[in-house]
Amino acid sequence: MSLSTPILWVLLPLVIALIALVAFNRRVFSILLTSLTAFILSALAYAFPESMEFTIGPLSLTFTESLGFLGREITLSRELLPFISLIYFVNGIWALGSGIKGVSRIFRPTSLAITALLTAALGVRPFLYAALLIETAILASIPMLSPLGKAPHPGILRYLTLQTLAMPFILLAGWLLSGVEALPPESPLIIQSALILGLGISLWLAIFPFHSWVPMVFESSNPLVTSFLQFMIPSVVALFSLNFLNRYTFLRESEGLYQILQTIGIIMIALGGSWTAVQKNIKRAFGFSTLVETGFSLLAIGLANQGGLVWLLTLMPARALSYWLWAFILSRIEERNGATELAHVEGFARRFPILSIGLLLAQLSVAGMPLLAEFPTKLSLLTAAFESSPALGIWGFIGSLGLFLFTLRLLIHLVRPVPEEEPNRWQISENRSEMIPVLMMVGILIIIGLFPKAFLANILQTLTAFSQLNP
Repeated sequence: MSLSTPILWVLLPLVIALIALVAFNRRVFSILLTSLTAFILSALAYAFPESMEFTIGPLSLTFTESLGFLGREITLSRELLPFISLIYFVNGIWALGSGIKGVSRIFRPTSLAITALLTAALGVRPFLYAALLIETAILASIPMLSPLGKAPHPGILRYLTLQTLAMPFILLAGWLLSGVEALPPESPLIIQSALILGLGISLWLAIFPFHSWVPMVFESSNPLVTSFLQFMIPSVVALFSLNFLNRYTFLRESEGLYQILQTIGIIMIALGGSWTAVQKNIKRAFGFSTLVETGFSLLAIGLANQGGLVWLLTLMPARALSYWLWAFILSRIEERNGATELAHVEGFARRFPILSIGLLLAQLSVAGMPLLAEFPTKLSLLTAAFESSPALGIWGFIGSLGLFLFTLRLLIHLVRPVPEEEPNRWQISENRSEMIPVLMMVGILIIIGLFPKAFLANILQTLTAFSQLNP
């Protein structure tokens, strides 16, 4: 019996997402259905045999890599499966933690559908049709961010506008690039095509000055929803962008392009870290910290000739786990405390020390603190940036320092006693449904920080899908 990989990782999850959408009011069923589907698909992608064949008793399944659909083709090669495994695992842990109050009931089916659409975007041919699939995923995300029956927040409208504007720029750039390889290097059309492409990707990644919607959406929506989107879409867009470098020689061999990416990446790190340091709302600080992570992704691509693409991919799993822990705890704080302003969390650590420790460690992991998951990769990136240009390394360090400063401010507020509340003694008030996932995730972040190669090496196989970019 023959099947294709797109049926397994695109069509099947879309069908299950539709079933979960019909039963979205049945919370436990919806959580189990979507999370188990995502985990099973992640495990299959992780352990998929090189022979592309499965034998289960008398049944033998042979998989092909391509599926024709509406005159187009979706090809999910085995090289992409480690990354597909990651995004479905991410989908699974977000769905598993989505029973928290404040998370939209349609988050679970919609998140599974978005993951399937983004998976299809990785393999659609011609690859420019990925822009249409990514835009479809963005449109599908709006109901998760804006509760039904309420007017959408201005930040959500800005998010929709700027993300949608990216699509025509990407399509126009693709149309222009289709003819530039036959032109001489000094042709102005080459520069124009690259600028239009850069503008489209900048809109998708919320690069300064198109970033203003990020803190607004994070402040107005549930952290689990916003963190899921702010991990998934930029990660897929980053991988999608590598297609252009892999396909077009003039882009791949342009030293100026890599220098521009390094500079923009450092600007995002420095600005994002500085804005994070002065925030008074933890959710807004979370939003600005994701801009720092976007900066590190751009810096990694800019350092491609020094092994940056390896760091780009190894950073993603650690980032996902840090985001999940930060978002899970923030949702709990908002549920218990009613607000995420620094002034409203004073003394919170005295009542909920486990949640407070987990929140601080999640932020420190994103900041690149030693012994935590993102430290090895960020240290390598900043070291390579400093070797490329001391100014880049210094500004990158300053940006990372901004996250440490915000964490220090938050720590002071969390432990500060509140005079009118008695008693002010320390106590553990968390229940098991809060303590167990937080402690497990903290342990995983520490283990990855200590042994990164043992846990992150598999995803590097994805680079083999970009034959011209292999380090």
